[in-house]
Amino acid sequence: MSLVTVAIATLNSQPYFKQCLQSLLSQSYRDFDVVVVDGGSSDGTLEMVSLLPNAKLVLQSGRGLAAAWNEGIAHCSTPYIGFLDSDDWWEPTALSNHMSVLLSDANLDYSTGMFRFFAEDPGALPYGFKPSLLDGLHQALMPGCFVGKRDLFDSIGLFDESLSVALDIQWFHDLKLSSARRYELDAHVLNKRVHLSNLLYTSFEKGTYRHELLSLVYRRLKSKGL
Repeated sequence: MSLVTVAIATLNSQPYFKQCLQSLLSQSYRDFDVVVVDGGSSDGTLEMVSLLPNAKLVLQSGRGLAAAWNEGIAHCSTPYIGFLDSDDWWEPTALSNHMSVLLSDANLDYSTGMFRFFAEDPGALPYGFKPSLLDGLHQALMPGCFVGKRDLFDSIGLFDESLSVALDIQWFHDLKLSSARRYELDAHVLNKRVHLSNLLYTSFEKGTYRHELLSLVYRRLKSKGL
């Protein structure tokens, strides 16, 4: 039985999905499953899933990214889980770095690694993206940098399906406030693609991201009786 499942949400991801899948095929750590949750692709994305012999394809029943990730979690039967966006890719040693530390200490609940931004055209960056972020590696609590125990989603809860873009900020904030034990890897694990159709950056232009962040702040204040 595999020890870790990689959950991927897709929706017409064909332009970048092959590099994402190839990065999984290149992992030096081989003992993992893959669950691809597709939200209704019509561009050839579904056919590409067959590139991974250990991938399970799930046709999404809910709507939105949070629902897709939650369905991926529901189909995870391994003790550990990680997430990879369909337009990003992992370094070949990503899973090896995560699993070596997690399996060496049963008291660790999750690990996070470092990432770099990648822009195919640095001259055509999305609205709100700072060009200086393209330089160097960054440490962050974000899905593609995370591998953790599956039961964290039982204790902390699932991703909030009322949020379309700030769902990971909310969940990782709750994770950070919990008693879960974290290990920060001093290793490059993720390459995060920056392009004009990124969900996060298109939400900047529409004001969705700002609205959801303000909504989260309001919820926190209300929960504290302020």
